[in-house]
Order: sequence, then C-alpha cells, then structure tokens
Amino acid sequence: MDTKTQREWRFLDTEADRQALIAEIRRVRRSVITLANSIPAEKHAAPRYHGWSLSAMLMHLYLIDSLGMLQIKAALIGIAPPLPLTVVNTLNGLSAAVFRHRLIATTIRQIEAHQERIGAFILALPIDKFTHPVWHPPSRAYLTVERAVQAYFLHHWEEHLTTMQKVDGIHYEPPNFGRA
Repeated sequence: MDTKTQREWRFLDTEADRQALIAEIRRVRRSVITLANSIPAEKHAAPRYHGWSLSAMLMHLYLIDSLGMLQIKAALIGIAPPLPLTVVNTLNGLSAAVFRHRLIATTIRQIEAHQERIGAFILALPIDKFTHPVWHPPSRAYLTVERAVQAYFLHHWEEHLTTMQKVDGIHYEPPNFGRA
C-alpha cells in the first residue's frame, strides 16, 4: 500500500455516509474483477504486478480484506497490537508464491461473498467505537476504526487497481465522492 499518498477520509456518522462508502467499495471491486476477467486464462499465473501474478494479486486482496476485518474487530474490543511491516511483507511474499496459480474464479467468488459481509460490518459499526485505534502496518501508525475501514476495504483496493491498470494499459482516476 502506498503510504506516501495523502488520503482523504470520509466521515461515517450517518447511514447515508456508510452507504456511500459501501457503494464506492463495490465500484472499485467491480473494476478489479472486470479487469481480472479481461486477462486471458493463460496469463493468470504470469508475473504482472511487481512480480505478482493476477491470481496472487486477487488472493492478496481477499486475504488483506479478511485480516483487516479481524484486526478491526479486535480493535473494537480493545486489542490492537502493532504488527511489524516485516511480518506483513513476509506474509505477502509467501502468499505471492503460494497463490500464483490459484483459479481466479474461485477467488472472485470469495471476494464477492466477503464484500457483502464488509457492507454489513460497516453498517453495524458502533459510532462510539470509531476512535478506537487499529494498527495499520503500511502506515506504520495507528488509525481510528473509522479510517481503518477505509484504508483496508477501499484505499488498498484503489492502489492495487491503479497498479493493475497501469500494467494492463488502462488509465483510471478514482472519483472523489465527498471524502472528508
């Protein structure tokens, strides 16, 4: 995740704010899946994105979604240990190798199913816990729950989508939907 980019954060105080975030999360994921489906099957395992195959990149996005969800849930009950970036980088390197040949259709099904759980999770977040800290290894800093949701489920995907589009010759500038 590019930690040099200054992110704009949205407030999630109202259901409308949360629904807007969920819609943006869905839009970015649709773009990733559309791009993935445009890549011929014989290229799914080839190194494409900083040495990662399409199969590994999709699985990475799914795994970070899952780990981010666990991390945010732990923070909601007051557990927020700092994970060293070296651990994250080791996990990423291992997953890039292990999932290089994974079937993308399987991962896409998992991403789509998890997307619904992410939406329900965002809608159910208690506003009085938004300020709880969540360690965000790429930033090497604590984020609030409110920001961690955006960092893991939206910004992380936007950054990898941009990488994928550059490699595959597509230019895309994400719209700014009233981020605060």
